[in-house]
Order: sequence, then C-alpha cells, then structure tokens
Amino acid sequence: MPTTPRRLNRPVFFVPLVILAAAVGFSLWQRTAFVAAEIALNDWILRYFGPLFASAGVAFLALLGAVALSPLGKTIIGGPDAKPLLGRWRWFAVMLCTTIATGILFWGAAEPLFHLNAPPPMLGLEPGSEAAATFAMSTMFLHWTLTPYGIYTVAALAFALVYYNRREPFSLSSLFVPLLGQRAHGKVGSAIDIVCLYALVAGMAASMGAGILALAGGVEVLGGFNGGSALRWAIMIVMVASFLISAATGLQKGIAGLSVLNTWIFFAIIAFALAAGPTAEMVGLSLRGGAEYFTTFMPRNLGLDVDGDWS
Repeated sequence: MPTTPRRLNRPVFFVPLVILAAAVGFSLWQRTAFVAAEIALNDWILRYFGPLFASAGVAFLALLGAVALSPLGKTIIGGPDAKPLLGRWRWFAVMLCTTIATGILFWGAAEPLFHLNAPPPMLGLEPGSEAAATFAMSTMFLHWTLTPYGIYTVAALAFALVYYNRREPFSLSSLFVPLLGQRAHGKVGSAIDIVCLYALVAGMAASMGAGILALAGGVEVLGGFNGGSALRWAIMIVMVASFLISAATGLQKGIAGLSVLNTWIFFAIIAFALAAGPTAEMVGLSLRGGAEYFTTFMPRNLGLDVDGDWS
C-alpha cells in the first residue's frame, strides 16, 4: 500500500482556510447580503449547469455499467494479492451511511412532500394529485438512489485505481495524472486540490448545518419546547464528538460499527413504515415512481425525449 506523504502542502491547506474564514466572517457581518449572494449564485448555477449535472449523473451510470462489463471490471483494487479490510455487509453499511449522511434525515422525506404539494408549474400537475405523487417519487429516485451513487462511484473508483494500483500520492489531483501527467503534482495539481478541499469542507459544513437544524427542530416539536441556540450547540457537540470517536477508533471498529448500527436502524424504520402504513399503496407508489424515473428522467438526461427520439 502506498504511503501517505507527511509534508504539509501549505497553499492547499491555507488558501481554502482563508477563503472559508472570510466567508464565515462576512456571513456574520452581513448576513442578509451574504444569503442573497448565495441564493443568486445557486440560481445561476442551476440555470446554466443543472441540465449538465443531471445528464452527467446518468452518463456516469452508463460508464459504470460499461466498466463492469469490460476487462477493467475484473481489476482488483490494490493488486491481485490485496485483501478487503471489511466484508461486503460492513462495506455496504459504511458506503450507505457516509454518502447519504444527514441529508436523508430531512430531504429524503421533505423533498417528495415539497414536489407533491408544489410540483413545477410547467408540468401542469395538480398539487396533491396522484400524478404529482408519482412525479415526487420519481424525483426522489433521481436524487437519492442510483444517480448520486453513480457520481460517487466514478470518482471513488478512479481515485482507488490511481492510488492503490498506480501508487500515486493520496491527493485528489492524482485523479488527473492520466490526463496531465506529472503536472498534476505541481501548481496545477495544487489548484485542483484547493478547489476540491474548499468544496469538500463547504459541503460538509452545509450538510452538518442542515442536520443540526433538522434534529433540533425534531427535538423541539417532540419535546414541546424552544431550545434555541443552546440546543443547536449541544447537538453539534454530540455530532462532532461522535465523529471524533468513530475516526479515532478506525475504519474497522468505530466507523464500521456506527455504520452497521445506523443501517439496522434504517431497516427498522422501513419495516415499521411498511407494517404500520398502507403497505400496498406505498409499494405501488414506489413502483410507479421508479418506472417514471427510468422512462422519463433517464431518457431526457441522455438526450432523448420520452418517445425515444434524439432531441
């Protein structure tokens, strides 16, 4: 296994740190202006890059299928003599919990409800109708099932191959070695790592913030009180402490153990919902939503209309 370099790459560490500190400082100083700028930037990205993002997600799924059926699909990560650190079940639990993270606690349920009650006007669907429910479920499939995992897997697989098999440094810029050669380890690579590190930290902060607000809201509703900032700080401390303990105890103990526990809790919630709810209706809605995902979102994002013609 390749060794991780111990030398600190100062630009990669300090540039994202300064930008993040400046963003936090500006958000505390000019909160309204900061939120307005974020919303405007988010709207611009969705307007001009939303179709590209959706199409890329479906293309990644097609790429993974091609890789699995090609000779590359038989490549053993780490070399022919490599042995997996965890069994399939524990790897599945780790993968499930480290990718869906806190997002599913809120958006996994809130997003379908939002689309059910406020479907896009351009679709002409009646809010609360069966058609709106089907659309809401198909959107949930798009955002929380195969498509995001296709995005995750392409990046993870490429990194695993360049790190474990090609023995490149443990750096995201190593992904670009096949394209850029050794320039990926110079200034160009540092720029790539800076962007990736900033996006990683900012994304984790956003996910953690959403999780704190969701958990605090649930505790306040169930407890019938207003915990305010104290409750949110307490939840944040518990979350950070859980992360530190799991990280300190390593992948095979802390991370895998908590992931398996969370996975069983997920399955228990699913079993309860199926047993207590209208099982036939839920299964039927899931099947209709899944069918629309494959027959509508997939063809459109691959450049096809719903009739199968190139648009």
